[in-house]
Amino acid sequence: MRSQGQIRHQVKQVTFRHLKKRLRDLFKQRPDTCTHNVEFPLDDTSSVHLCGFMGMKGKPRHIPCDDRIPGCSDMARSCPFWEPLKTKAEVKEEFHALIQSGDRGLIASEFPDLAALMWVLDDPNEVPSVREVEEAIQEAGESDDDEEPESVTWLSGLVKKLGGR
Repeated sequence: MRSQGQIRHQVKQVTFRHLKKRLRDLFKQRPDTCTHNVEFPLDDTSSVHLCGFMGMKGKPRHIPCDDRIPGCSDMARSCPFWEPLKTKAEVKEEFHALIQSGDRGLIASEFPDLAALMWVLDDPNEVPSVREVEEAIQEAGESDDDEEPESVTWLSGLVKKLGGR
């Protein structure tokens, strides 16, 4: 059985991984992550997403930029006008506000593994603070710009225990 200290450390690691995943997802150059992507209704039941970037003449481009249209995802990946919906600081702030809210139901709906660890500790004050997560990042020698943390994930640990590579 793991000690409370080990579980607390795991809570910090899992929190850090969820933050990194959220940052990676929101900064992928896709139509749905661009601030210029605007939804236009076609009729009562359907709509299409268009690029709303204002051109030189002060008019929006209105070029289709919708994942449902073939080729648009490729176009978005190379679009010179793509801008993220939120800044990195805003994403971090919203994420930490959610974690710090202490609403176990909301946390469980978005991060079931984190909620399970918090449940094991059975202390509502065990939610890591922003400072603790940042310290865990520094201790691990990781930055939130890295692709993946160097520590072994629970899945690779499980595979090793089951006799996999």
